[in-house]
Amino acid sequence: MSYESYLLPLDRMVGLLDRAGLVVTARLEQEPGGRVNRPHACLLARKPETP
Repeated sequence: MSYESYLLPLDRMVGLLDRAGLVVTARLEQEPGGRVNRPHACLLARKPETP
């Protein structure tokens, strides 16, 4: 498993994943509050299955 982190707007990241041919299967968003000073999100994407 690989992990990468980017400071991009969430919708832009989802669009880039879509353009790359990946399918977003999970999306977790966290609003700022407490020790977190900006919105955060985690995306899980995969390659679609080929027939």
